[in-house]
Amino acid sequence: MRQYLVLSAIGPDRPGIVDAISKLILDHGCNLEDSRMAILGGEFAIIVLVAGDATRITKLQSDAAAFGGELGLTVTTKPTSAPGTRGAKGSRRYAVRAVALDHEGIVHQIAHALASLGVNIVALESTTTPAPHTGDPQFILDMQIEPPAQLAEDQLREKLTEACEAVNVDVELLLVE
Repeated sequence: MRQYLVLSAIGPDRPGIVDAISKLILDHGCNLEDSRMAILGGEFAIIVLVAGDATRITKLQSDAAAFGGELGLTVTTKPTSAPGTRGAKGSRRYAVRAVALDHEGIVHQIAHALASLGVNIVALESTTTPAPHTGDPQFILDMQIEPPAQLAEDQLREKLTEACEAVNVDVELLLVE
């Protein structure tokens, strides 16, 4: 029976980390099914969903920490369930983009408004870059969200707009086809 494991690793950025982690997974006879990777400051962070039979997943899990130690990475693993099916009947997915001059609290303000409506944030990425013309720090947030089926789009738009206006953030909400 197919088992699933979430493996995460963080450590100083350098070439070859993805190569080493993907080889570890392959050498254990497992499959890397989903992943997110980023360089944050000087650290490389990776989180992957691994699938394989129970024996191989168990062996990978027991070998992961020692593997991380050899590479100077902090590695954690956690068994998980099979990925759910996306796009269940009545579900919708939206893309959200928020842009503002950078200041504290933007992510919290938006996440809090969405949580109050029961909206699930399924992906989130943010960055700070120099704004056009002024060079001031500009914060850009991109996320994918799935609201509950019973939540009307106009309610979602109203709450999101209200939350963003309160902290001087421009926001776009687009239905993902």
